[in-house]
Amino acid sequence: MSAFECNGRVKITAGARTIAKYIDIVVSHEIDHVPYCYISLPSDMQDLIRNSPDRNPSQIWKEVLKRYPTPTFTRDSVFQMWHDIAKQKWKSDVDEITSARNLLKKGANPGGLGQYCFEEIRFEEPEGMSVIGFSIPGMIEKWISRIREAAMDSAWGTNRAGYEVFALLAEAYGSGLPLGYLLVKSTSMPAVGTKRRALEEFLKHFRDRWGLNVKVTLSDKDWSEIGACQDIFPDAKHQLCFWHCLRAVKKRLAILRRQPGPYNVEQAIAEFSFIDPTFLPLAQRPTS
Repeated sequence: MSAFECNGRVKITAGARTIAKYIDIVVSHEIDHVPYCYISLPSDMQDLIRNSPDRNPSQIWKEVLKRYPTPTFTRDSVFQMWHDIAKQKWKSDVDEITSARNLLKKGANPGGLGQYCFEEIRFEEPEGMSVIGFSIPGMIEKWISRIREAAMDSAWGTNRAGYEVFALLAEAYGSGLPLGYLLVKSTSMPAVGTKRRALEEFLKHFRDRWGLNVKVTLSDKDWSEIGACQDIFPDAKHQLCFWHCLRAVKKRLAILRRQPGPYNVEQAIAEFSFIDPTFLPLAQRPTS
């Protein structure tokens, strides 16, 4: 393979503090030179991949097998070349946050990234956390007058940088509508309640910027999500995810060898007046 005087360097980063363990290898060149060629793929296969921008790797591989029933190259090599070409559409910087912000700027214009535009939510980052959020104005403008319910859901482990993603979903005519997304990552040891404050700023954008006023909010059992929803929409009824409620009850009932907490008769009657005041669990009844 040819070598070039390009002042190139290799940066290897081991992610020890993130949820997913990985090693990131970045090769950079200060001076442009002739690109390296894919020596493992035939030239006609390289042309096929370059000329199939709207196909995914599985679709391309099916076409490959039609031409090469017993290929000498692997599916991984096809995917690698497809990935290198595809990432040029969205990766504009080595730093993932900078690249994401550049992508949002591109998506701010009609047709920049598809049917809908995107608007980055600007708010002050909490100390010890890295956050980036955006809304979908076209979706909000179209359905804001019909939205009565909003749900917040989260997922982690969706990217190797270790960001947790939160989605704000609305309901209209029985269908779910994405209103915006927030990505959160701890960069150090943040103070207690930092994630909740970030979620509050995220929800406040939709309340103040778009006039979102819902009657019902939904979330899973995460206290940060529950607190943020109740703080920004105090008049809305908050409901927990039915699946998480069932899971919590089943998990607790599955523990057979742990004695439950003491039953407080006065507290129970104060909350539910229909309870028999003489009722006591077997374990708390006098033995004599």
